Amino acid sequence: MGATESRLGAAGRVLIAERAFVGCLLGTWLLTAAAHYYVMAPASVLSRVADDLAVTPAVAVWIVSAVPGTWALTNFALGVWIDRLGEYRVIVVGTAVLIAAGGWSWWAGRRGTFYPLLASRLLAGVAVGVIWTASTNLIGGAVSGANRGTAIGVYVTSAPAGFALGQLFGPIVTARAGWPANFLVMSVVAGLVIGVISLSVRRLEIDPVTNTASMRSNFTSVLSHRVVWYGSAMAFAAYSYYLFMNSWMPTYLGNEFALSAGLSGLLTAAFPAMGVLSRAGGGLISDRLLGQRRVPLLQASFLVSVPLVVLIGWTRHLAVIVAALVAAGFVIQLTFGVVYSYVQEVVETSISGTALAFVTSAGISGAFSAPLITGALIDWTGGYLAAFAYATALTVLGLLLSSVAPESPAADRSQSR
Repeated sequence: MGATESRLGAAGRVLIAERAFVGCLLGTWLLTAAAHYYVMAPASVLSRVADDLAVTPAVAVWIVSAVPGTWALTNFALGVWIDRLGEYRVIVVGTAVLIAAGGWSWWAGRRGTFYPLLASRLLAGVAVGVIWTASTNLIGGAVSGANRGTAIGVYVTSAPAGFALGQLFGPIVTARAGWPANFLVMSVVAGLVIGVISLSVRRLEIDPVTNTASMRSNFTSVLSHRVVWYGSAMAFAAYSYYLFMNSWMPTYLGNEFALSAGLSGLLTAAFPAMGVLSRAGGGLISDRLLGQRRVPLLQASFLVSVPLVVLIGWTRHLAVIVAALVAAGFVIQLTFGVVYSYVQEVVETSISGTALAFVTSAGISGAFSAPLITGALIDWTGGYLAAFAYATALTVLGLLLSSVAPESPAADRSQSR
């Protein structure tokens, strides 16, 4: 009888842990989706934002790039605090800051003041960065290595979902309540879902935080691994291309094909929306079909992306562009969940937050710089050809890096079993 109770007790604990993981995954997914909605919503109505703020679209795009800008600048240093304080505490603090920044953005947008709006978005970038990195580390650390790519792949689908919703509903919310109302949407959702995370994480089995090493020691340990450098460089290339497409395609379609803001946003939403399938699928393929090998999937993603971005920039047939956007959105986002697993697997658990913060900072640096560089190219040349050439060069860079990158240590362990 005692043995039966013991077995039932063990089964019950497993069930509770599984439900806690699902709740935590759902909560962090919704929180990150809301944050990315906040990031992308202004891009869907960039011309309207520019008019209301009395600036050009090339200046208004700073409102979009501000969030990844401070994310990239601060995330690496804050990754050390994730390792010290634990993921949950950092997520709670980050969410509180994000909600406050969303309210500030709404207030500044309603007043039509560019610099206060920019400042609020810069503040939000710090919060979005720590939420993303802490949540990735939390989800990846709560499962076995054999399922890590799949788990992280599912979590990171939150970003394209948020981007797609921003592109799709940004014009709708703008038409009904004004574009600043999009910022309040994020704050309300974030305030609701932090409760789901708080209820779930208490029953999630997580190893206690033990890292008390200095920031310099953590950085030195992380940067001693070649995989971290290769993964970060590939993340930079992929995110640069990804944010160029997300931030400028609505304006490109509107200017070059005389489409309305709503239709341009709807068509562009297909690009990030494909990540809901490919980010989760990439981790599953890597874990199940490739024996936890990450590099072949990264190579395939960049290889297919190169001709697709050329096609989008060259063709004048709208139907071809839409089809290419769907395909490009799928293949480039195969890299996103995989590259985090690729880096997390090479470092010790005690510094995984620092490692993920580094690769995230590299990727988000690309997300920050690409819209601004391509915006300057568009202003300078008076067209979009140079901007698409820059995006093509980035995908070629990713292909070259993936061709020489070392394989993940997890693949060697998987094949030896």
